Amino acid sequence: MSKLNEIRKKAIEILGRPEYKAGLRFSLLVDKIAEETGDNLNTINGSTYNMPNEMPDSIARPQRGLFILKKNLNYVSEKENETSDKYSDAFKEESVYEPVKEYLLGRSEFTHAIVIGGAIFGKKWGTPDIMGAIRVSSDAIYQPPLEIVAVEVKGNNYSPVEALGQAMAYKLFAHRTWLVLPESDDIDRIEGIAMSSNIGLVVFNYKNGQFIFETLNRPITGNPDAEEVNNILNVLKEKARHKYNEMVKNEK
Repeated sequence: MSKLNEIRKKAIEILGRPEYKAGLRFSLLVDKIAEETGDNLNTINGSTYNMPNEMPDSIARPQRGLFILKKNLNYVSEKENETSDKYSDAFKEESVYEPVKEYLLGRSEFTHAIVIGGAIFGKKWGTPDIMGAIRVSSDAIYQPPLEIVAVEVKGNNYSPVEALGQAMAYKLFAHRTWLVLPESDDIDRIEGIAMSSNIGLVVFNYKNGQFIFETLNRPITGNPDAEEVNNILNVLKEKARHKYNEMVKNEK
């Protein structure tokens, strides 16, 4: 049996397990195959990505990034109808802030982070939901400049134009900007704009009582206005010193 067929057979076997009856995000499926077979991630990606198109009788992709056995599609529809109210509540913007922060911290997209939200900086489109910092330990011999990361999170019924506009506005004071959005039919179009604007993009879904995140593209470090960076940090220090200390000085 060829390596391609071995990997695809393993993918189908994993998706056939009871715990994955509702499907798996593609990135999680790839990680699971790698964990159980020891195969190279690039090889697994190349072998499995097009399975829904090449094996439509076995594998379906009902939404971006979700792989499921075709025979289980009806099960997913039934579960979505049963949990529609809970699903909607879980996507309220504020409930996603902490999980997003932990997800990005876990992927080393910043070294320190705080949840802000509201309008602490006063300006329209001027306050990100999460702010992070990339900095080294104070004991390090070489001390590179502090980098600021801004994250905008959206819940249900968001406006793509407003979401992208806010993320663009943060580039004035942030070295890196992220946009975190729920899965929707607009994601493909938004992804293209985000990539061309050097904005990182994460999509999320809610399944089995937890948020599932997937990074579609990472931001490219920019050069914010130094005066704006100082203004933002000074306001944060004045209005929420404990958050400032946690992000900039690692003091709670």
